[in-house]
Parts: sequence; structure tokens; C-alpha cells
Amino acid sequence: MQKIMLIINPTSGGEKALDYKDKLENKAKKYFEQVDTRITQKAQDATNFATESSRENYDAVLVFGGDGTVNEVISGIAERDYIPKLAIIPGGTGNLITKLLEINQDIDGAIDELDFNSTNKIDIGKSNGHYFGYIFSIGSLPEAIHNVGIEDKTKFGMLAYAVNTVKSVVTDQAFNITVETENGNYIGPASHVLVLLANYFADKKIFDEDKDGYANVLILKDASFLSKLSVISDLLKGDVVENDHIEYIKTRHIKISSDIELETDVDGDKSDNLPVEIKVLGQHIQVYSQSKES
Repeated sequence: MQKIMLIINPTSGGEKALDYKDKLENKAKKYFEQVDTRITQKAQDATNFATESSRENYDAVLVFGGDGTVNEVISGIAERDYIPKLAIIPGGTGNLITKLLEINQDIDGAIDELDFNSTNKIDIGKSNGHYFGYIFSIGSLPEAIHNVGIEDKTKFGMLAYAVNTVKSVVTDQAFNITVETENGNYIGPASHVLVLLANYFADKKIFDEDKDGYANVLILKDASFLSKLSVISDLLKGDVVENDHIEYIKTRHIKISSDIELETDVDGDKSDNLPVEIKVLGQHIQVYSQSKES
């Protein structure tokens, strides 16, 4: 008997997630004989529910929530003996993973277009014990993101992040960083470090190749205003790898440390302070999304 577990974060979708519960269940019932719904109430509920779905051999798990909830679900199924297929309905502010998968950002549209007959395998990153589906970062951006309250996120959406980010860039400082990989090391100053599991940053393609099983490490080497302008200009042109202010490494395994305490971020949520060890789990989870050309 085909069965699916629905995991819904009630604060998602502008705190209207439960309004979509019936529509989600009706959609799932067209494909699955058994549909079980779980509603999160606190942190780690989504992880615990997802672990249950793996332990009980559910064919699929559908999560309705933002990137934090999605990563909780990924944490519950990653590296287990049995991994259910994953469906995602975007209900957060950034929705980075669903944008990467080209899933409709309109909730009703995403539900209507959800096709349980089409999947793509995606890479997953693991930073210490935290899993992520798109981006790991160090620098002013994580702090700016974490200082946005849930009321501002609900009311202003991405604008709330943009305002905080601009404020943080003005006082951005460089720090000393050590990045060790199997394809080369970097030791020196940095104002920001990005580890991307794709060849896109936001909606901009910045690498020609998207090699499965590898991460793209970008290190902005100083905090000067002119260097930031240069990076932003090249980012818009898709030439960021050739920028002299950027150190670029493609790798599977990364160790990052610093001589000071630095906060890190995975997919928009606070993670461990340095040091961290990151590994890429290549083609690790099957996600329901439109087929992509190879």
C-alpha cells in the first residue's frame, strides 16, 4: 500500500498553512492510498516526524514550510537505511531550495503542479550535524538574517532581509579564515564565505557547470566597499569566479576554522559556530519536481 506523510508547519504561508491542509490531503489522496498528516508545534518536530516516515517505510514525505522546516525534514531522513521521496511546498520567506528546483512559489500553484510521477536527485550538504539543501555561509549575511523577527518576516517578506543586509554591509569586517579541501586550501582574510550546492546564486547562474556531488566554495577576501561593488557587478554578469577579490574552490569535503568565534548559517537558519566540517552527499535524496535535462 502506497503511503505518504504530510508535515505542515502551521506558521508557514503567512501563518495560514492550515488553510491548505484539506487541499494538500486531497492532492495526496489522488496518488497514495494512505495519507497521514502531522502538524509541527515546536523545533525538531519536523525532524522527528520525518524520522518516523523513514522508520515506517513511507513511500514519500511532503513538507509544507520554509527552508528551516525543510532542512529539519532532510535531517530526519538523510543518511538513513531507507529514505522516502521528498515533496516540498514553499511556505517560507526565502524558499531557497524550492527556487533552485524551479517549484512554483505560489502555494496554490505549487500544489496544483505537484507531480508525484516526476523526481530529481539532489545533493545534500552536511555541516557538522546540520543538513542543508542549497547554501552554507559565514559573514554578515547570517547575522542579518537571524536578526529578522517572525513578525517582520510575515509582514515584509524578503524586504525585511534586504534592509538588515544593507545595514550589516556598512559595518562589515574581515576576519582570518582557514579553509581546507581536497582540491586546495585558503588561509587569509575573508569578509564572507559561501558554500553553494548548485551553480546558481539566487536566480543568477554563476558557474557554467553544475557537477553533482561537489560544492562551490566562494571566499570574498576583503571587506572594502570597492571590492563588494566589484563582486556585485561580476555576479550580475555571471563572471564572479574570475574576480580577483574572490577565491574559488570546487570540492566535496571542506574544513573551515578561524581564530575568533564566528557564526554560520545553513539555508537561512543559524547553525554551529566555527570550526565546522562540511561534506557533500551526492545525489542523495529524490525530490518531486519537474524533470531536468541532463
